[in-house]
Amino acid sequence: MNPFINKTEARLRAGYRIIIYIFCVFIVIGVGLSIPMGGWEYIFATVFSLGFSWVSFRFIDNRSTLEIAGLNLEKQWWIESGLGALIAALVMGIIFIIQLMFGTIEILGYSWGQPGTSSWGYPVLLFFVQMVSVGFYEELMMRSYLIPNFIEGFSFKKIDAKTSVVIAVFFSSSIFGIAHGLNPNVTFFSILNIVLAGVMLAIPYLITGRLAYSVGIHFAWNFFQGGVFGFRVSGRAINGSLIQLKQGGDQFLTGGSFGPEGGLIGTIGILLVMCLCFLLIKQTGIALEIHQNFKKSYLEFEVLTKENE
Repeated sequence: MNPFINKTEARLRAGYRIIIYIFCVFIVIGVGLSIPMGGWEYIFATVFSLGFSWVSFRFIDNRSTLEIAGLNLEKQWWIESGLGALIAALVMGIIFIIQLMFGTIEILGYSWGQPGTSSWGYPVLLFFVQMVSVGFYEELMMRSYLIPNFIEGFSFKKIDAKTSVVIAVFFSSSIFGIAHGLNPNVTFFSILNIVLAGVMLAIPYLITGRLAYSVGIHFAWNFFQGGVFGFRVSGRAINGSLIQLKQGGDQFLTGGSFGPEGGLIGTIGILLVMCLCFLLIKQTGIALEIHQNFKKSYLEFEVLTKENE
């Protein structure tokens, strides 16, 4: 057996594809973020990551279609991304209200009431665009590319499709958590929560075959957490949020200086998002099972694609 090339599929083995992608995409995003554009450089990072991901899918993975990426941007995709955003906004609002009721946060003011803030809406708009970008390119990296490749890499004779999916979600979510390991004020518990968030974001992609819910949830969770309610986002303070607050309470419960996703309230919020997502998907008539795209082998998927052309 060739340890580098899968001769049957005529391409690099999954482990090498994943390593090359992770190494290169972080460089590509770093280049995009290094372009000085007054905060709007996140758009470049998105464009660069999308371009590199297309190259990876098409030429490194040797796929004739990008359907596995879940980026078929038809009407249903936009509806699902909006529903995902609504779920995340609702849950973050509940987290804010609970903390306000129990006195673990104190509202210090509002962006429009601060002296010299005639353009208070600009930082919020900028953060909105940044979080749309982050939600898109992180989901593209961590779910859209990694999960199909991990599934294919762990599809041995003794491992059935469901088990390979579970392994793929575990590894992709773990990478997602570890990638936040250098964030300010990070704790072991906050990393575990982000790993759990990775699982939560993977589930709708695996059920619907579309990345829409995942992008919508990821974007809105970050935006409402930091841009609206004034919490820290993965340890980072957000300037110009609509609400300025002071965080108090037990850090294990509230997340403290890392933000809600660093505490038990974040764990509950992530699980609530997961439950609401299941409910909405079921209401749209989609079976709560692994999408057919992830049940087929690479060669089966390619043959089916060519037959449908």
